[in-house]
Amino acid sequence: MPHHAPPLPAMPTSVQPLSSAALERSADELAQAAQRGAPHRPLVGMRLGLFCGDERSESVGSLREAAQSLGAQVTMLDPARALEEGAALDEVARLLGHLYAAVACEGVPAAVMQGLATAAVVPVLDARAVLAPVSGHGMSAERRPWLAQAALLAALR
Repeated sequence: MPHHAPPLPAMPTSVQPLSSAALERSADELAQAAQRGAPHRPLVGMRLGLFCGDERSESVGSLREAAQSLGAQVTMLDPARALEEGAALDEVARLLGHLYAAVACEGVPAAVMQGLATAAVVPVLDARAVLAPVSGHGMSAERRPWLAQAALLAALR
């Protein structure tokens, strides 16, 4: 029988933004822990389903890398296949809740994402909303992964 991470509380698809100072502090702590040789990996044992229309999008890649760096196992899910031919959204949400500790969506219609969030027993996140604070201009490429990890952790709290 597969090991399941403890379920997280249900969460709406909109994420309360972190203050930029809090996001920066969290990113600094993650970077410093990695530099000390003790990376912070609080998502070890967690399975994250990434429900996306395009695996190559920047937000999908950033979220996948952030989750994996924090220890999560990430599965890419194709929304077109999961919702084909009359699949009931509540049944899909129930199945996702059995398989994953959280589901992130990108490129999924807002009504579908909201339906999943309503029916799922796990957090359903809007990947772009989670990563919105990370998309600032003038940010170094070296800093971006730490900020993405900090934003993901904040969204899962």
